Amino acid sequence: MNKKRIAIIGAGIGGMTTAVALSQKGIDISIFEQAPALSEVGAGLTVTPNATKGLMYLNLGEEIAKVGMAHEKQGVRHYKTGDMIVPLHRGKKMLEQYGAYQFQLHRADIHDVLVNELKKNAPDSIYVNHQLSAIKESSESVELKFTNGEKNEFDFVIGADGNRSTVRNIILGDDEPEFAGYVAWRGLVPTKELSEDDFDECGSSAFISPGRVFARYLVRNGDIYNYVGFLSTDEWAEEGWSIPSKVETILDVFSDYNQQVKNIIAATPKDQCYKWGIFTRKPTHKWSTDKVTLLGDAAHPVEPFMGQGASTAIEDAVVIGRVIEDSSTPNEIIKRYENARIERAHFITEHSKKAGQRFTGANPDKYTKEDHKNEEELGLFNYDPGSVIV
Repeated sequence: MNKKRIAIIGAGIGGMTTAVALSQKGIDISIFEQAPALSEVGAGLTVTPNATKGLMYLNLGEEIAKVGMAHEKQGVRHYKTGDMIVPLHRGKKMLEQYGAYQFQLHRADIHDVLVNELKKNAPDSIYVNHQLSAIKESSESVELKFTNGEKNEFDFVIGADGNRSTVRNIILGDDEPEFAGYVAWRGLVPTKELSEDDFDECGSSAFISPGRVFARYLVRNGDIYNYVGFLSTDEWAEEGWSIPSKVETILDVFSDYNQQVKNIIAATPKDQCYKWGIFTRKPTHKWSTDKVTLLGDAAHPVEPFMGQGASTAIEDAVVIGRVIEDSSTPNEIIKRYENARIERAHFITEHSKKAGQRFTGANPDKYTKEDHKNEEELGLFNYDPGSVIV
């Protein structure tokens, strides 16, 4: 398949990582993005050791370390008092135990690292303003049609176009994403707007209370607090990442939280407060047709309670890059890729869902280390997408 043409639909973290993985191997790729320009939303994300190892496999370890923060002390804390309930020691411990750091960083920064790397190997492979409208498979190729009237033929296609994937809808035709029962708010707060009381030894913390979770962590060398607050609710919410919201609304939802949390929320720039609904899909054991497959949220949307959304997409990308490099047919790619990834993806999505239920369903006064079945205890960080058997 090395001499074949591969198309990637979607230029987010998963799509760009896939493009990098394939271009580094000299494979002819084209990546199509429906937006008019390459960009990422203003939000933070976590890259856990399993995914960091994937980026190291792509020789991007040093670049990610430049833009990420490996917080030494993290933890689960009481919403009202701020007291530590479950301390988590990460930082260098992650490197020593799992061979890679856990980083928290601005989503746009990792996206820029990936874009810059792709431009070194395949500078003319990115096409914006290309919204997919149809896929037509034949015995020889896959024809892609776009709403701008363009048509292109490829030997294999990867759909990395998010939870509401057009590729998925075309090839699987399954149900729409389902509301997971959470509304979330996010914001980026310049730390210069805060006082010394709004900082502590934990660079990353999740404050839990019945029905709510507020997580905050420092990014960009501590210049910004990234936060996301979750409310468990039966009321349906829009799914989009960038639905404007009012700071006063979040302050009301978290009005009984400790002063540090309320100060961080209050310092959110008025035009940079957003909400979205969390949507998921039922796990499926089929991600592919004969010459088209799915990756990241398009295949397995993850509830954001264990920091594994971007990390699993990075895993997918590295694995499929390795599979394509030494497979001779599309059928072989699909069989090896699905065998390597579906079971793990389902395990992660199920336990991410359970983590959200524990956080929002627990009495923080009785929550203990035994209740907190985190990523280390589940063995997620041991995984290395660059060396796992495929």
